[in-house]
Amino acid sequence: MIATLFIALLAASSSTVPVTEQPALQCNIGPALKQFGGNEWLIYGCADGRSVVVAARAPNPAAPFVFILMPDGNGGIELRGEGNGTESATKPAYDRLSKMPSSGLAALFQEASRANGR
Repeated sequence: MIATLFIALLAASSSTVPVTEQPALQCNIGPALKQFGGNEWLIYGCADGRSVVVAARAPNPAAPFVFILMPDGNGGIELRGEGNGTESATKPAYDRLSKMPSSGLAALFQEASRANGR
């Protein structure tokens, strides 16, 4: 639910692409639980089968904060972040996610998918 709302807000706030051209992602597959930077994050897969949302899980001091990772169309990953959490908690996660190859994005999606089948 949180991931779906965030995706809709992100699409609505995009200044480079009109909202009519930016499809809203449904990201409610999962969640899987993963540690980044010593804190717990929830991994949700999106209905496009390729994108994921990584949301800070309370009591993670990064909360409220989410990252959206999606293929950039050139073999890489587009990474966006939004929230009001503590930067010292979001930066380690950002550093790790920003260095992730496209195969890592696929692996995160698979983790969320497996968690969804629990």
